[in-house]
Amino acid sequence: MTMKPTRTRLSVLFMLFIVTAINYMDRANLAVAGSHIQGEFFLSATQLGLLFSMFTWFYALSQIPVGYLLDRIGSRWLYGSAIVLWSLFTLLMGLASHHFFTTATASFMMLLVCRALIGVAEAPSFPSNTKIIATWFPDHERARATATYSSAQYIGLALLTPVLSFIVSQWGWEMSFYLSGLVGIVFGIYWLIVYRDPQHSSKVNDAELDIIRKGGGHGSVNQQTGNGKVNWQSVKYILRQRTTWGLFIAQFAASSTLYFFLTWFIVYLEKGLHLSIDKAGIGAMFPYLMAMAGVLCGGTLSDFLLKRGRSRTFARKLPVMLGMLLTCSIALVNFFQDSPVIAIAILSIAFFANAFSNLGWVVCSDVIPRHLIGTIGGFLNIFGNLSGIVSPIIIGVILQRTHNFQYAMWYIAAVALMGFLAYLLLVGKIEVMTPPGEEPADNKKKFETPSNA
Repeated sequence: MTMKPTRTRLSVLFMLFIVTAINYMDRANLAVAGSHIQGEFFLSATQLGLLFSMFTWFYALSQIPVGYLLDRIGSRWLYGSAIVLWSLFTLLMGLASHHFFTTATASFMMLLVCRALIGVAEAPSFPSNTKIIATWFPDHERARATATYSSAQYIGLALLTPVLSFIVSQWGWEMSFYLSGLVGIVFGIYWLIVYRDPQHSSKVNDAELDIIRKGGGHGSVNQQTGNGKVNWQSVKYILRQRTTWGLFIAQFAASSTLYFFLTWFIVYLEKGLHLSIDKAGIGAMFPYLMAMAGVLCGGTLSDFLLKRGRSRTFARKLPVMLGMLLTCSIALVNFFQDSPVIAIAILSIAFFANAFSNLGWVVCSDVIPRHLIGTIGGFLNIFGNLSGIVSPIIIGVILQRTHNFQYAMWYIAAVALMGFLAYLLLVGKIEVMTPPGEEPADNKKKFETPSNA
């Protein structure tokens, strides 16, 4: 009698969904509280932009060492500890208004330090997610799995932004940090207790492991490429490839739009479209929900094309390029600043398109050998999050000099176009890169074998 495969990988995916929602709640609560913090501590637009970007400075700087640690010690302990730590620092941000800090400058410095430490602690997030998906999921499920956990960042923002806005308006901005930090600490402890890799999980049976292995996950030839250690000559080889740099540039471009929605978006709704904080929280739901739909549609379309026999290159590149091109439509909002409903509709379409193109981590898992995903994923995350350093500060400077958001929208549209051109001109065939001296994985046989799961 044939053993029915378990579906433990779906419970793993659910955990990634929850932790990603918590991750983005802890990134976005500053955006919700931004105007109130700016008013309380008398911050300029440039200072607020610096506070918005402080997270990303340290998040990006931590990517290479964190990626190396991930490849050395695995996801369970590194990721679980990181969740607890970033949530603790989130909670501590609420103390910045305490009378212990006698000046606005001291409070501002407290916020900057906590935000920097959150950036360091959140650094393992997406390299860990990518490695877990590549380990647990067969190839033909990987884009949908990535899209599913990625959708959490948008549905979390859509559902939690109005909640956080209400908390800020009723109980002050400090309470939003206390509550979101506490939620993360509890889940981080749960992760440490529950999560296991496939080879250590007591909930997965041999039939499911066979599906994962045949699909290029744990136990496959591709997983076993190399000796399991980080070979810096192999890393250098990967970094010299044109496709790698195309992925880096496109990740920067896609993240630029995302970071606008994570930082200045609520401020734009309040000051650009002249909405109250409560109305801004409700208005923000629509772009976030559209983004959730976009990421699910992009991942589903990519896997559908792959299962229908289209090449991996076509199936991965088509959603990315279409999405980035349509993201440029965000500049149209400049013509409707006196019509908030139309402006929010345009922003919703642009954010849908941005999320639709969100396959950078899927392509990373398609082209990078498994034993180097943490390290190369760290580089990918650096480039993706350089936008989180550059864009909030650029927008802050633009606002301080022009007192409107029009040039900021043109900037975001131009960067999205740059991402489209990177995929068009630099990203080549989507296949695993095999560094010299490492035995090539039999990718065609292992990756194209259909599964009955």
